[in-house]
Amino acid sequence: MENLKNLLVYFMKNSPRILGRTDLMKYVYSFEYYYFQMKKEQFTETQFIRYHYGPNDQAVIDATLSLEAEGVLLISETLNYFGKTTYQHKLTDFSNLKYCHDLPEEAEMVACFIIDRLGKEPYQGVIDFAYDTPPMRIILQEEARIGEKINGRVLNMDQNEPVFKSTRQQKKEARDRLRSRTLPSTSDEEYYKHMIEQFNNYEDVRRRAYLGDNPTLCR
Repeated sequence: MENLKNLLVYFMKNSPRILGRTDLMKYVYSFEYYYFQMKKEQFTETQFIRYHYGPNDQAVIDATLSLEAEGVLLISETLNYFGKTTYQHKLTDFSNLKYCHDLPEEAEMVACFIIDRLGKEPYQGVIDFAYDTPPMRIILQEEARIGEKINGRVLNMDQNEPVFKSTRQQKKEARDRLRSRTLPSTSDEEYYKHMIEQFNNYEDVRRRAYLGDNPTLCR
């Protein structure tokens, strides 16, 4: 669980906003998908399943509770507009003593991409990004065909050829930019331009996957 806790702390330390439970769940899932495309193995021991609200693994929640028990994290509960409980996560000063917030080079590269891509997205944008990965798109297609959700199905991270490529210089520039940035007042369309161009290489796969999708399944 240590890799998972380090990853969660890294996300919370470098995110431009406070992250909720759904944010963290989708951040870790998205990270693991793109990390797997690059390394052909996962960074953590998570195993995400198709849950009612998308990719889910109880291990992510357990890791946040463990961090809270260690005094590294504060979890606050609030009620949203619909009367449902939401959870916000904020690091304590103690986190600086226990966690160095550093990740191995390849993991940090993917984590930087996830933070940059999702850090300015609203709640629905974070969900849509996770739903747009091949493992979820394949399940959505099957659900549209049979007319019901396949809750509990393990999401297969090995659903696409490697798409996450980067040079050593791009990795250095990404890390330097993330560490030197301040809270943005406007969107930064140029940031990670090279990485996003790489993802455009499988745009045709995305278009083919969505043919026949039932958009009402996404939420």
